[in-house]
Amino acid sequence: MPVLLALHAVGCRRRRSHAYQLRRGLGTVSSEVVTTSKSELVGSPAVRCRSCQTENPDRAKFCMGCGAELGEVCAECGAALPDAARFCIECGTATAGAADADPASPANHGPAASPAGGGVQIAGARRRTADSSATPDPRSYTPRHLADRILKTRGAIEGERKQVTVLFADVKESMDLAEQVDPESWHRILDGFFQLLATGIHRFEGTINQYTGDGVMALFGAPIAHEDHAHRALYAALHLEQELMRYADDVRRQHGLNFSVRMGLNSGEVIVGKIGDDLRMDYTAQGHTVGLAARVEALAAPNSAYLTDHTAALVSGYFKLRDLGEFSIKGVREPLKVYQLEGAGEARTRLDVSRTRGFSRFVGRDSEMGVLDSAFDEVRNGRSRVVGLFGEAGAGKSRLFYEFLARRRNEGVEILEARCAAHGQMIPYLPVLELLRGYFGISEQDSEQIAREKIAGRILLLDEGMKEMLPHIFDFLGVPDPARPVPPLEPAERRGMLAEGLRKIASRSEDTPMIVVFEDLHWIDGASDTFLADMIGMLDRTCELILVNARPGYQAPWMESDRYDHIALEPLKPQAVADLLRDLLGADPSVTGLADRVAARTGGNPFFVEEVVRGLIDSRILAGDRGAYRLAKPYEMIEIPETVHALLAARIDRLDERDKSVLETAAVIGKDFSERLLGRATDESDESLADALRSLADAGFIDAVRLFPEGEYVFHHPITQEVSYRTQLAERRSAIHRRVAVALENDCCGKSDDNAALLAHHWDGAGEILPAVQWSRRAAQWAATRDLGEAQRHWEKVRELLARCEECPESRSVAIAAREALIEIGWKRGASLERATELYEEGRALAEQTDDKASLSRMISAYAMAELFSGETERGLAHLKEAADVAAQTEDTALHMLLHSRLAYMHLLAGRISDSLCYIGAAIEIVKTEGHAGPGPIVPSSDAVWLEGFRTLPTMYSGDLATAGEDLERIMRLVDPDSDPGSLCTLHGFSVTLAWFRGDVEAGLRHSREQLRIAERLTTPSLMASAWDSASVASSLAGRYEEAVALADRAVNVARTSGTLLQSESVFVANLAAACLGNGEQERAVELGREAVALARRRRTPLFEIRSLLVLARATLAPLTHGEFSG
Repeated sequence: MPVLLALHAVGCRRRRSHAYQLRRGLGTVSSEVVTTSKSELVGSPAVRCRSCQTENPDRAKFCMGCGAELGEVCAECGAALPDAARFCIECGTATAGAADADPASPANHGPAASPAGGGVQIAGARRRTADSSATPDPRSYTPRHLADRILKTRGAIEGERKQVTVLFADVKESMDLAEQVDPESWHRILDGFFQLLATGIHRFEGTINQYTGDGVMALFGAPIAHEDHAHRALYAALHLEQELMRYADDVRRQHGLNFSVRMGLNSGEVIVGKIGDDLRMDYTAQGHTVGLAARVEALAAPNSAYLTDHTAALVSGYFKLRDLGEFSIKGVREPLKVYQLEGAGEARTRLDVSRTRGFSRFVGRDSEMGVLDSAFDEVRNGRSRVVGLFGEAGAGKSRLFYEFLARRRNEGVEILEARCAAHGQMIPYLPVLELLRGYFGISEQDSEQIAREKIAGRILLLDEGMKEMLPHIFDFLGVPDPARPVPPLEPAERRGMLAEGLRKIASRSEDTPMIVVFEDLHWIDGASDTFLADMIGMLDRTCELILVNARPGYQAPWMESDRYDHIALEPLKPQAVADLLRDLLGADPSVTGLADRVAARTGGNPFFVEEVVRGLIDSRILAGDRGAYRLAKPYEMIEIPETVHALLAARIDRLDERDKSVLETAAVIGKDFSERLLGRATDESDESLADALRSLADAGFIDAVRLFPEGEYVFHHPITQEVSYRTQLAERRSAIHRRVAVALENDCCGKSDDNAALLAHHWDGAGEILPAVQWSRRAAQWAATRDLGEAQRHWEKVRELLARCEECPESRSVAIAAREALIEIGWKRGASLERATELYEEGRALAEQTDDKASLSRMISAYAMAELFSGETERGLAHLKEAADVAAQTEDTALHMLLHSRLAYMHLLAGRISDSLCYIGAAIEIVKTEGHAGPGPIVPSSDAVWLEGFRTLPTMYSGDLATAGEDLERIMRLVDPDSDPGSLCTLHGFSVTLAWFRGDVEAGLRHSREQLRIAERLTTPSLMASAWDSASVASSLAGRYEEAVALADRAVNVARTSGTLLQSESVFVANLAAACLGNGEQERAVELGREAVALARRRRTPLFEIRSLLVLARATLAPLTHGEFSG
């Protein structure tokens, strides 16, 4: 049984006798198994291997993790040196450590030798004891492996936002205690206290940022980001609670002091400042991040740890927390919910938490499940296999294993599982110990005696000759037999003995298939990694399926074996994401658009999907129950959950400095970027940049979209881009935005509007407001004939930018134009008349202040159209006449053309056909003589085509159908469907009207189909309502009355719900009545006919009143004509 390969390390480790009682912390706190005695913690530090960073007992000569020789040697004479030596004990030569510290500083004897404040100070946060006089050097108490990581990456870390958990710990009533003993004794007590704090905090890769006299402030997640910063902080707190309670007992026995410690924790954001060569770090806390941790610590009871709800939300399910209720905290407006940390919870992984909450639907992994099933079939046939499942964080690796293993458990297959923990990388054999406990069947409730009996029973059942190994195995698993202490053997001798035992075990392996699982190999410690490789190397003697999973980047030689199968877990396909969201959200119409946005934002990552949905529930945007949620309140954007932010930030932090800098620059450019533009925004050479892009693609941060003729890339996940962008400080982002904007402007020479929106974005990011305004305006004008919704967003952005811009003639001119444009877009998209009125009043006031008659006339004209399309025909006509009067005071022929075209439309609605033809003719004449072009009365257009197209309407109503038909055919051939789809859509509508006049069924159906196709693409409510009405008319013309009724109903509903085209509401209702009459619904037709007549009279639209009266008359007379009616 190769799982017992771990026994090769038994002889290299020692355990405390009480370690087994604390073993349940292995998967959580986990430090009990590897900690040494208290005397070693305080006065005899462990020896750290320089190869694999494993901590070894101080007497060890070789590393128990990798076998390397331990200890530092003198560079001059080669003598072995104690770990803390600053000078050689043989020749007196200074060691490397001597250069890193001031020999005169008491800080060199450890932080507690002088427990004064270090790093950043928080005013009033702590009282200092009488003997705190100097500031400790962080290098003296920071483990070398952490110091090396910080210094190696500080260039990429400095000036970044970090999500952190802050831990405060101090001695309760320390000044009173200090007065009860002599200063020397109190100094020794604090020395031991600080050593325990430093050991516990550093074990979980926290950093001590400040000594506060009688305590410390520690950060988890900065300067090095950790996706599980809150978990690490709480594991550290649990570990410290246990160690400090034992230490307090010793202090009480030896000095008679009631020594107790309290801790407080809070999570939030800090900005990491400069990190010096001495590891001192400046930082700026955001909001109450640090202050709340200090406040809750002050609330904490002796020998306990309190935490805020901010931290509790990040660790829900992983720890046992007692809700203490809400507290009023000084300086905090709202009461704060506080929890007490009671212990580790049942859940150890995200999968455990998901299982507790209730798994979401398992979707989209059929092919990967097939690979696992095939591998196990081979094992059943006697050929052991290894399957590696690799995928990004949150892709569903653990869930896939869970579903596969559930099937095998139902078949009675023996399964052993082990997980590597993020905080366990420095703890040798952590997953191996978990695996062995599973193999021997040791539970958390077992006493040490029962555990030894289980171990001995299974070992001796395999081979009685292995009896001599039992003391070593007991010791390795933390249950040493006091009656049979481990005999003193040299490490090499022990390894040989254990290797022989392993061979015996492997040769007697059962034939029954077994599955061994190692999860999260990207966090595996060096010793366990070696164990796994050796175990895989012995597969030819066993009948096992070994399953491992990891994030991209983990590599091992055994992956080249012919027994190995590799699975790359890709993001879920769109249909699978839709199925998952349907399971989570349900099918309520209100969540349809939300589901689409969640899917787009999360990029097929199931964990991201679930966390985003949970965030929406927690923020009460969603209400209801799982599978039956509804949108409870509007939302502007979907926030990134802190769990996802921390996970991605930690991944980004693990990149080397060059790759991280390139990724951050790319994040400023946007979700997609070109290699050329990225190169102009960075200082990297072409070769270095190409290499960085390859590394980032291999690591799964970006994907290559195209490599020729130039490289184009996209972020693998949109959220990765956002996290990378947000962690950077505004100053760095601003500089990159500026470089990108300048590069883009140089590329387009300031002429192309294709990149106008992008340029506006980057100038805004650079803090250059006026260029951002100018480019946003150009972007809005460019989008006006392509996407009115996009145009509206750009004009709104212009208004927002102008609010931050110093007032000047140009800014005032743009402010007027923005309000006019938003009114114009609003009546086309169904905006409320109240909104138009607000914009009109603001714009009119600005235009009057500047005495700009042309702008004032345009503003009034736009508002007149808003009134008209809202059904206020008389008011609209009055304002349009006012606009014409103001325009008469100007020489602006383009404005005159605009007003003539709009007056033509107004007179057409009034039934004054000849006047309408006169006005539209005058507008066309202006274009011919002056060369002007401008927006038409319904949709924008870039040339005179619109005006001539509109003239066909009054021409039809005048009875000249032949001329109207010829003109329409000619004009439609001139329209560019790409640059002006809105005009083309409306011209198809005019063609349907002509077909109705002519009774041309085929032409009516053909043009209505095209009109509807374009309208559905543009999604503009006015175009949609008109297209549904045209389709209804064409269907009635074809005698498909049932279909015509449904289409006309949609036209009326769209107009009414969007509040647009209400001047045409009466004709929409009249066409619905005609369809109903043709469908045999005579009573409804009469009722609708009367409604249409009333609407036309109220709107003052005689043209539509005539149509409505005709339909009403025919519906009323239908019984006398036996229902004969053609529409």
